[in-house]
Amino acid sequence: MSDSRSASKLPRLSVDISPLVEDHWTGIPVFTRRLVQALLRHGGLDLQFTFRLTQIPAAAVHAAIRVGSGTLLRAEFERNAGSAYPLVDAAAPLLFPSVKEFFQVSHREASTIHDVSTLMMPENHDRENVDHHMRDLARQLATDDQVFCVSDATRAALTLAYPSVAEKTRILHQYVDWPEHFEVMDRNLPVPVLGRYAAVIGTLEPRKNLSLLMRAMQRPEIKDSGLRFVVMGRQGWNTEDFASILTPGDRERLLFTGFVTEFMKYRLLRHAQFLVYPSIYEGFGIPALEAMSLGKPVLAARTSSLPEVIGDAGVYFDPLSVTEFAAAFGEIAHEDKLAELSPKASARAGLYDWTRMAEPVVQWVKGD
Repeated sequence: MSDSRSASKLPRLSVDISPLVEDHWTGIPVFTRRLVQALLRHGGLDLQFTFRLTQIPAAAVHAAIRVGSGTLLRAEFERNAGSAYPLVDAAAPLLFPSVKEFFQVSHREASTIHDVSTLMMPENHDRENVDHHMRDLARQLATDDQVFCVSDATRAALTLAYPSVAEKTRILHQYVDWPEHFEVMDRNLPVPVLGRYAAVIGTLEPRKNLSLLMRAMQRPEIKDSGLRFVVMGRQGWNTEDFASILTPGDRERLLFTGFVTEFMKYRLLRHAQFLVYPSIYEGFGIPALEAMSLGKPVLAARTSSLPEVIGDAGVYFDPLSVTEFAAAFGEIAHEDKLAELSPKASARAGLYDWTRMAEPVVQWVKGD
């Protein structure tokens, strides 16, 4: 990092790190962590960090990133807010990596739109989540100097609903950055005793469409493949009858892990045959990129941003068709197809690096 004298000559940016105070980091917290690290690596900005309009010491944020949790960060804030920490610098541009919770604090503000599924298909979310994202969206967009969208698909959907924001949108792609020691740790552990399996990642909720896999379990393409399914994700909502259609044999082939650490996700992806991603709607689909970074092809729904991100490294299906899903599964599960797609997955993932995340932010701050 730069010393204080050189940093003071750089354009200043405040980054809202609210997502990083969560105990377990998935989704938006991981996006925020990667954004912070990309900007630090770029070195073109003097970064400050804020939470609830209070400046947070950089050392506290760096410590949270090292441990991968916001537990201690939140505790430190609660001890010191209102006394030791100054208020946010209103003269610096302010970037929200997700939903914008405060308005017109700075003369230049930007927020990040990850997806507009709460607008386009609210029936696939619980009411609290819809309210959280939609309550102030119009005001958020109106007061933004820049609106970052995580994919072209997200930008297209957003500007269809809010045409007036089109000229101030910019794409902010994510990337994957597994810690180097993950490979060493995995190599020195026994191979998971799971047999041949496909990985599935996503919160257990309607939008992730896991019920499609369950309805297809008895189709010959899946039943005869011998593959198991390792499902990584928290319990969401409306899942009371989630597995009611499964036979006892089907249940034995499904392993639900619940929340997993980043290392365990890495490990389970690395030893999987491929990733199953049946989600009805994704703003970007970081699990697909994570799988591809480990050379794993993706069996993905032909919808929203997934073809944009996965490209030729996957096999696609209609997310509402059990028949098409089963046929696509039979195609990708074949050894020859996996051998064909694996190098394409690695190459595709290589297109997304930290510079693609840092550069749009730096350009905005500098007025480029």
